[in-house]
Amino acid sequence: MANTTLHRAWALAFGGMVLGLGTGTAAWAGRDPTASEIERYCSLEEEGAHQLAQDLLHRERELDGRAHALDAQRAEMATAEARLTERLAGLEKARADLQALIGVADEARDLRIDGIVKMVEANRAGTIAPMFAELDEPLAVTVLDKMKRKKAGQLLAVLPASKAAALAQRMAEPIAVELP
Repeated sequence: MANTTLHRAWALAFGGMVLGLGTGTAAWAGRDPTASEIERYCSLEEEGAHQLAQDLLHRERELDGRAHALDAQRAEMATAEARLTERLAGLEKARADLQALIGVADEARDLRIDGIVKMVEANRAGTIAPMFAELDEPLAVTVLDKMKRKKAGQLLAVLPASKAAALAQRMAEPIAVELP
């Protein structure tokens, strides 16, 4: 056993000198170490190795804790992302439903305006002019746009000049287009 310990000490001492790791090996330069020096050196090396192993174990546990925390955080983020995706899908569905309702309302409004156009065109311009003069300008312009040109011209001719001019001006303005 003493021979094995001696070989181990020489290996450690030589490795320490070559790598510049140990300062105790410099005292052995030019002489053979004693058995007690070898034992003390080995015990110091073992203590250092034990401390290094403890430090590495502590660091490994610390890294495992961080990895566990990151995994938990990733799981929370995935759950939050799933909830947000679900909410977004719900909002998209609500948006599509709302667009459909707006489309239905626009179709119903267009049908009612088409009915007003037919009613106005079916009457004489002089008869319908007092009622037409009381319509809101946007509605009056929409009705005039949908009327046959000859009938619309006859109606504008019997309206008061200021009302006819205002409606003609609004009809000439560019149409505002709403982008989705």
